[in-house]
Amino acid sequence: MKTVPLNTDQAPPISVPLRFFAVAPLFLILAALVLLSDSDNPFADPHMPALLAATHCITLGFMATVMVGAMQQILPVVIGSPMPASRLTARFVFLSLISGALLLPAGFALGQPLLLNFAWPLLLLAFLGFIVASLLSLARSPAHNATRTAILLSLLALGAAVVPGILLAYGYATGTLSPDAGRLAAAHVALMLGGWVLLLIVGVSYQVVPMFQLTPSYPKWLTVALAPALFAALLLNVLLLLFQPDAAWLSVVAQSLFWMLCGCFAVATLVLQGRRRRRVADATLSFFRLGMAALLCAALLAIALPLLPVVDHLETLLAILFLLGFAMSVMHGMLYKIVPFLVWFHLFRGGVKSGVPNMKEIIPEPWMWRHLWLHRATLLAALCAPWWGAAARLTALGFLLQGLLLAYALFAAISVYRRTLARLEQTQPNPIA
Repeated sequence: MKTVPLNTDQAPPISVPLRFFAVAPLFLILAALVLLSDSDNPFADPHMPALLAATHCITLGFMATVMVGAMQQILPVVIGSPMPASRLTARFVFLSLISGALLLPAGFALGQPLLLNFAWPLLLLAFLGFIVASLLSLARSPAHNATRTAILLSLLALGAAVVPGILLAYGYATGTLSPDAGRLAAAHVALMLGGWVLLLIVGVSYQVVPMFQLTPSYPKWLTVALAPALFAALLLNVLLLLFQPDAAWLSVVAQSLFWMLCGCFAVATLVLQGRRRRRVADATLSFFRLGMAALLCAALLAIALPLLPVVDHLETLLAILFLLGFAMSVMHGMLYKIVPFLVWFHLFRGGVKSGVPNMKEIIPEPWMWRHLWLHRATLLAALCAPWWGAAARLTALGFLLQGLLLAYALFAAISVYRRTLARLEQTQPNPIA
């Protein structure tokens, strides 16, 4: 698949995506503080309030915020169709998402049902507003390509994931959790991570990997078939989980198919990155490679799980590989590539040809490398944390330092934009349209 031409004339103001990106690192800091507040090892039991709270800080506060912010830019520029009332939609989704993402972990950590009762309506409004606006944008889009298909399927998965998520939050808040809560939780996690997160990363990778990492394009057969096949396998998994929980062998087949497709995507991406035209070491590429390696390891572990003897915490290990190893690594890499590009592009788009810093001057490369090594150490600690309490503390410390470092990098980029814009406005009439 060839990368599609960018519709840069439809790009939203830089403040639209940056407000989402700028607040995301704060949730890594909150996740760290929640984990450190528990005297026990939160990773030893996936149902511990501290781990539930920290997980939602990462998934809602960090990942969903980054992904929703990225979609503000992807839909108009890559798909060629802005969201309806884009500024108003972005403000509404931002305020309700951030409020809900703060209240929900607080409700879990403090054991306060009232906070959960405030959180779930806000999150429902945020995701409904975002999904409806995104679907309207896709419906009006002239594009008909694999990226559009993957994004559409990711939105459908997100919509499906919201339903059990809201039911679970309401059940926690009112003390009316049903006997099927375990299956609802598993369906929610599968749809949110395996659907919304994975499919959006797949769709965006079709464009980002060849464009920013200077690789060949993904094979057409893969881009045409992968996202629909992943969605179909995921949907089969969820339907079996909810309505045929006793069909164990069929569930194993469906799960194996899903994870084999994940492994195919990871291998294909690593092969393309090995054929990149520019061989210079790059921190953002290394983040992406770490993510693909973690996804491949997660796929191999998941396929092997039915054959392995019963060992405590293997499913937690799988979740850590996918969530921290794959999704978070890729998002860090994309942020460090996309934010400098946005700053450079919005300074350059007004026709200014001089005085605009290049992308490597916007976020210093040494900071990216430091963050990469810190993230690797955090991931290693997290993989040991279910069995070793000290590693849980090291994981929390890693989240804290990563949040501070990423926040510094993003605010440094914003500062570069503001300083350069102010200087250009002083020296040239109307430099930025």
